[in-house]
Amino acid sequence: MPLLKKPFLGRLSVATALAVAASTVVLSPASGREPTPTERATAAVGWPPAAPTQLVIDTAGAVIDREDYVAGTVTLDGVTRVTEVRGRGNSTWGWAKKPYKLKLEDDAALVGSREYDEWVLLAGYGDRSGLRTAAAFAVAAQTRLGWTPRFRFVEVVLNGASQGLYLLTEQVEQGKGRVDLPDDGYLLEFNKRYLRDGEPGFRTKRGSSIAFKDPDEITKKQRRQVRGAVTRFEKVLYGPGFADPKTGYAAYVDVKRIIDWYLVEELFANQDSNFQSSVHFSWVPGKRFRFGPVWDFDLSAGTKWRSTSSPESWYTRTGKHWISRMLEDPAFSRRVKSRWARLRPAADAVVSQLRVASATLEPLAEADWRQWHADGTDLEWTRHATTRNGEVAFLEDWLSQRVRWLSRNEARMGDNRMSTEERARTVWVPIELQSAAAQPVDVTWTIAGLTAEPGVDFVAGDGRTTFAPGEKLHYVPVQVLDDDVSERRELLTVRLLGASGAVLPGSPGTTVVAIAPNRR
Repeated sequence: MPLLKKPFLGRLSVATALAVAASTVVLSPASGREPTPTERATAAVGWPPAAPTQLVIDTAGAVIDREDYVAGTVTLDGVTRVTEVRGRGNSTWGWAKKPYKLKLEDDAALVGSREYDEWVLLAGYGDRSGLRTAAAFAVAAQTRLGWTPRFRFVEVVLNGASQGLYLLTEQVEQGKGRVDLPDDGYLLEFNKRYLRDGEPGFRTKRGSSIAFKDPDEITKKQRRQVRGAVTRFEKVLYGPGFADPKTGYAAYVDVKRIIDWYLVEELFANQDSNFQSSVHFSWVPGKRFRFGPVWDFDLSAGTKWRSTSSPESWYTRTGKHWISRMLEDPAFSRRVKSRWARLRPAADAVVSQLRVASATLEPLAEADWRQWHADGTDLEWTRHATTRNGEVAFLEDWLSQRVRWLSRNEARMGDNRMSTEERARTVWVPIELQSAAAQPVDVTWTIAGLTAEPGVDFVAGDGRTTFAPGEKLHYVPVQVLDDDVSERRELLTVRLLGASGAVLPGSPGTTVVAIAPNRR
């Protein structure tokens, strides 16, 4: 049984003085109206946040590291429980403000109503606003991902010393109410550092690095089973028929979930979301891969490792990975854009609440700033303002710009691959707009060779096509030449160069045209 003690009244902080028992967010509109579906979804994970409460960890003076748990107690909402605690994180563990993991002796509902033994304390040291992960979880809660970790803000007091503002949140793990899987299911993660992290995993021929999260101890048979499933999927995904709606990638992955996962990650331009790490998905033998949950957004929304990210450039979709390949399918790209139009109000609502959320966290957040950030010498590449309010304003502005940019109309190639015989003819390659525009739109393109020779197999060159108001589809004329020489298949490309006005060049941006030998 957990130890029960009276509240630590002698250790009340500014956070606890504001809300001794604010453990969950309850929406009670002053108007007396019923909460909207959006309000219910965000409140279920903890947004907008309640005033922080104090979480006290005592470890009898033991030194905490990432490798071994140390025994201690944790006190929250007036209840003291037996726990083990250790450090967590990769680069974040090397920073001044440390993240921690709790493993309770008895399951308890530290956040929400479900009882578990494992909980995480995210330090958010790289996020000077303190709001990025919470805001991302609030958006994710309104998607089709199935589960997003619940959270609350707390002040961590470790062995009598305040460590500042933390996000107490659920552990990403297999279990009822979290990633709910049958006994033969697997919780997996794209993680290029899995060997360094000491996690079981494998690397595919396509370069995908997959780590096992649950179960964390696996047999050779289980490793072969999962590796075989991923390999079969990648063979289809990178094959010529990958876009077939019945036999292509859609037969192997839950498309609705991967679209929603992608949109949350792209909205925040999350540091590791281009399949570096913390990209979680699950698999049950005989079923499709399912993406989620989202995780860890401290380096996002304008901040990335030793650099910055622009609100007006693609991030998550860059590189060579599953999402970038799926976006070569125009049908997938259309679905992504259409889904974003439906999710935008959810993103707008969360962004509009950032300043209120920030005010709710005061004065603890200000004390945290003075403790960790006021001198400006820590992780200077994460600094966007000289005050915490300035950092919150930067985040709000960055996300507002990002939402508008992601909502802009897109031009894309209407097919990713076409073929023709080698004879004198014109091949018409489609270019499309996501939505018909009210004003004319100019789209520029170029025709170039891969293995085909310009002037011999085809006519190279640049061009421009103009979409009149209301038009969504145009064609690029590709002139194929016949040289009367029997050759192997030759390849050329039609590639988008740009679009006028507020229209973005989207995906796919290239169509490959294969010129097959004539049947003489």
